[in-house]
Amino acid sequence: MGLGRTGTATLAGVLAVVISPAPAPAPAQVAGPLCGASFLPESPNETYQQAFERVNGYYRLESVRVFYTLPKPWPGKVDAGRRPLTVSFKAAPKDILAGRHDAHFRTWFADAPRDVDVNWTYFHEPEDNIARGEFTAADYRAAWRYLHRLAAAAGNPRLHPTLILMDWTVDPRSQRNWRDYYPGDAYVEVLAWDAYNQVTGVTRRYRPAEEIFGRVVAVSRDAGKPFAIAETGSAIAEGDDGRGRAAWLRQVTDYLTRHGARWVQYFDIDFRAQGHSDYRLRDAASQRAWREFCAR
Repeated sequence: MGLGRTGTATLAGVLAVVISPAPAPAPAQVAGPLCGASFLPESPNETYQQAFERVNGYYRLESVRVFYTLPKPWPGKVDAGRRPLTVSFKAAPKDILAGRHDAHFRTWFADAPRDVDVNWTYFHEPEDNIARGEFTAADYRAAWRYLHRLAAAAGNPRLHPTLILMDWTVDPRSQRNWRDYYPGDAYVEVLAWDAYNQVTGVTRRYRPAEEIFGRVVAVSRDAGKPFAIAETGSAIAEGDDGRGRAAWLRQVTDYLTRHGARWVQYFDIDFRAQGHSDYRLRDAASQRAWREFCAR
């Protein structure tokens, strides 16, 4: 989750708690996307590994989303077994380009498992950082290409370079061009997106899946790249007992399955302290919907 989703935060408005009709189906794919989640410890004594085991107990996850500054030595802060991982990390582009982290990343890429798919991401959601002047889009793209060369040197076909951007970036109202952040076809295997029902404020409706994901599906298709959803979620809407959100989750996962997403990872985190929403699925109906997606 990025901290500057300013445009998206205003999109959901004050509307009734309803589920809009599902859009017309797209061509079906043979295999559906992997279900997944991101999570955090929820008590002072809970470790990250224990948080994974708790959330895995809710849903029986097929993949796991992990965030770092610099990635920790393998297996990192969670041992998820043979589940595919989406791992994002952050370092200033100028430090990457100066070679300050070369030894760290050479070792990390070389030691990555060869029996697990690792979808690695350099600096997910860079858009607002670039808009704030923390670094330039040109330096970001160059740092991506630099890291790609380090990863390629490991000779591990299970390492998949994955660019993660915000869905807001492909909304015309953002006045952004997603290709400003794109290092090039040769450097990205999967386009992944963070796309939410609503980020801040009181949630009063669940937007239809096409409204949330339609643009990212189209952009990925036009780019000729497979796509995935690295973060999605919704707070429970005002007046909902969970059944409305459960219906929305089913609509979302059906839509993304029909459109060929590689994986869909739920942001199962209370992010209110960061000015956002509590996205956790803690009501029985919502948990059941995500568990059914994982079990389909």
